[in-house]
Amino acid sequence: MTGSAICPAISLAAVDAKTLTGSSTPFQSAVYGIRSYSAPVKDSNGHDPANYKVAPKLPTWQFATVDPTGGALTSLECDVAPDSGWHTYRRTSGTAATITHGKVVVTGGRNAAANRIYTVFNGQQLIAAINEAQNEPKIIRVVGHIDLRMSDNNGTFKEYTSYLDQKFGGSIMIPSNTTLVGINGTDGKPARITGTTILVGSELANGAIDAETGFKAWIAAGKDGEDYPTWTRNVIIRNLAIDTPWDVNPEDSGNAYADGVTISRAQNIWVDHVTITDGDTPDSLASDTRHDGALDIVRGSDYVTVSSSFIGDHGKVMLVGNGDSGRAWSDAGRLHVTLNQIWWKGLTSRLPLVRFGQLHTFNTLMEGTTGTATYGHKFEGGLDVRYQSSVFLENSFHYFTGLKPKEVCGKLSGGKDGLGFRVTGAQFISDKTDDGKAWTGGPIDVSAALAAAACAEVPAADIAWTPPYAYTALDANSARVKIEEEAGAGRVGMFSTKGTARSIASGSSSSTSSSSSSATSSASSSTSSVGSSASSSVASSASSSTGVSVAAGVTGTWTESFSASNASAFFTTAYAAQPDDAGKAMYRKTGGTATVASDVLTMAGLRFTVGERGSTGTTATSTPGGIFTINGKTCTLTIDVGVAGSGTGNFQLAVDNNSTSNSNSSSPHGSNSRVVDVAIGTLTVGTHSWTFALNTPTYSGGSFFQLRTESSATIGLNSASLSCN
Repeated sequence: MTGSAICPAISLAAVDAKTLTGSSTPFQSAVYGIRSYSAPVKDSNGHDPANYKVAPKLPTWQFATVDPTGGALTSLECDVAPDSGWHTYRRTSGTAATITHGKVVVTGGRNAAANRIYTVFNGQQLIAAINEAQNEPKIIRVVGHIDLRMSDNNGTFKEYTSYLDQKFGGSIMIPSNTTLVGINGTDGKPARITGTTILVGSELANGAIDAETGFKAWIAAGKDGEDYPTWTRNVIIRNLAIDTPWDVNPEDSGNAYADGVTISRAQNIWVDHVTITDGDTPDSLASDTRHDGALDIVRGSDYVTVSSSFIGDHGKVMLVGNGDSGRAWSDAGRLHVTLNQIWWKGLTSRLPLVRFGQLHTFNTLMEGTTGTATYGHKFEGGLDVRYQSSVFLENSFHYFTGLKPKEVCGKLSGGKDGLGFRVTGAQFISDKTDDGKAWTGGPIDVSAALAAAACAEVPAADIAWTPPYAYTALDANSARVKIEEEAGAGRVGMFSTKGTARSIASGSSSSTSSSSSSATSSASSSTSSVGSSASSSVASSASSSTGVSVAAGVTGTWTESFSASNASAFFTTAYAAQPDDAGKAMYRKTGGTATVASDVLTMAGLRFTVGERGSTGTTATSTPGGIFTINGKTCTLTIDVGVAGSGTGNFQLAVDNNSTSNSNSSSPHGSNSRVVDVAIGTLTVGTHSWTFALNTPTYSGGSFFQLRTESSATIGLNSASLSCN
């Protein structure tokens, strides 16, 4: 089913990646989702009928039939990718040794026309949407649970019958210019895809010429590899739970075929807030190998970022490059990849295994055990720096049982034949010390141990590059907290849920932070930004456990990203308390209707105060007073509008006034209390700012603010901030 709404127009500061997908990236013509039901046959890849093993019988799925959002588009569907990873670049010139990178904005399908926005409930609808839109910009919204083995629009379950049946009938090819997103249920449960491999691109032949021969001939003729046909570009995948497929006809007892996600001959790809696990077919159900990779980035792919994602309960997890010297023709000078805020849990190995690429992995959490696993698999090895690769591991946290500090070398990181390896800010905590005693302190820094040349079997050479994008790496422990709260599917979008971070033993939990600056795309939501673990902040020197920091009487700086799970949570101390009074919420609703979803605050005749110390009542006589001292200062209010203002009436900001009256007697500023007062219809999508000065000689107390839309006015805010000096 298609929708009628479209994403609001935006202006971009760099090349739109959709302009890179022209004649060189035709829609891949292979037919996917069409089942052959053929009997197993032995083929050249080693798939033998003797290896066929039907997948375990699965529970009866409950399939969705109704879109809980009513088809409303939010920032989840309309976001462009943030400007903080390798995905935001492209190759503009140079050889494998001297490459020039140019800036790109990965837009996915946000430029989709109304008839290219789809909401799908089953595999048939998903495949039909892809086939109809092909390489046009498209947004595909997945609702509920899709199992590609279900035919007749979720009417009949039919297991795969062979390698070929699973390869073609059980794979979904995502073409260029696509945003594929999961829509949470009203219970916060994320959308889920089972029984398929999600393919982003494929190393296909160019006409009658096979992939390798054709590409080599193209390069030998002096042509640009970026113009070679069959590239897939500009894809966003967000907020999906993905079950890795059970291979019914693997190559042999140790090698399966199908990954959860395979990114192959693809560029400018952003994968965000996904959860990938073995789902209901864990390895424990088999005596041999039935799963391949969780998420592989291979076959010449380039400029890829995976962020804020959970990968758990799996064996061999991730490849960045899938071959050594024999793959130089496709991989040398490519495979620029960023991994940011990844939660690796209950995994065996390849976290990831890297060949050829330049990998920047920062603010990740690796969790496991070398003993008997209560979740997932026994841990064998983590980051693997292999053939001709160059890796920067920054501010990572490692949370283990059974692994002693002296054993981290070769376990948390290892490798062979790499070009360079840098490690900074790596924190480690376990249940055992080197002498086998119980661990009593906090995390320790193991950067030097992991970076040792003898450990990774990599020459003692630093990486010969720095990430070209702006970003902020949190210290490892702060990153751990953020990851535990926010990584994985279901944590963004409408009806999103957030987890709770665990407390760990106190001690040396800080590490050296990156000196890079924080930067995110101006069109992306606050959930995509890196560098701040607090949902709101008031800048100053004193801090509280809520994440709000202030020194009363000295500051007038405040920011809010509206990342609460819902409106009720937003007006609680758990979301944001006043810095010196943990029992009083930072925000208090004084009238109207608030909706908080997908990091957007919708104000419908709403008024609420920020930092009010006075009475908890809502009457005109509430005592003024707040945490800000701004009298005599010049201030600027800035709002980022995600949903344009509508209706009649005004948008307003008042100081020391929580009522609807501008000159209320409770405000010391009288008729000057309302410092912003603009028609709601003038507030289009984008950024708006107002500057004002307040000087009331008789008032020297702390102040608070009130944001308000009049009773018939509605607007949606991505963020708001106030700066005074």
